Amino acid sequence: MAANEHKNLSSINRHNPKGFETAINDTVLSKTAGTSATGTDGNLEWKNKSYMGVTNYKMQGYTTGATNYYYGEDIADTNSPYEMAVDYGTGTVSSGSISPTNFFRIGQACVIPETASVTSISGWLTSDGSNAVTIAICKITPVEGVITAVTPIVIDEISADGLSSNSKGVRINETTITTAALAAGDIIFPMIKEVSGGSAIYMNLTVQTTTF
Repeated sequence: MAANEHKNLSSINRHNPKGFETAINDTVLSKTAGTSATGTDGNLEWKNKSYMGVTNYKMQGYTTGATNYYYGEDIADTNSPYEMAVDYGTGTVSSGSISPTNFFRIGQACVIPETASVTSISGWLTSDGSNAVTIAICKITPVEGVITAVTPIVIDEISADGLSSNSKGVRINETTITTAALAAGDIIFPMIKEVSGGSAIYMNLTVQTTTF
């Protein structure tokens, strides 16, 4: 066999893969799906790294709207995890706090297993009123052994007007995230408020993260 076969070349003598020079930064080499029965006729393509290591966190719940933020019931409550009836005490996330006793037991809360970044918040909202409804996706970074109440950090706030019917969905598709970075062990969860209370509100969302 020839000594200059590609497999025998040292790193400095090997060329970059096809399309490397024109590929956008922070992309990885992949292969398109193709159309053959064997699934092998795809072409090389460079894809954004945000498509790799994707995790989806489902957040679904309902509440009777109020001007304060509300979050999910304690997991010991029979209406957990869907009812969001715990009064945060304020309509501004940065003005309140939640004790570890409470935030560890929020019905819709999800624990992030690894360093990640939120890339999108997607789903649907319904309301039998026409008022503006705001959903806050929040994160808390617990500290082991610490019992002090913590002020959540807003990952993103999304506002939409209700359509006066719980049969009419309002699309939520948020890709510009305020605070995207998540650490391993962070707890993420939703809160809801309404500009003027009283509507029956339902939400069904997916928070998508990527790892790098």
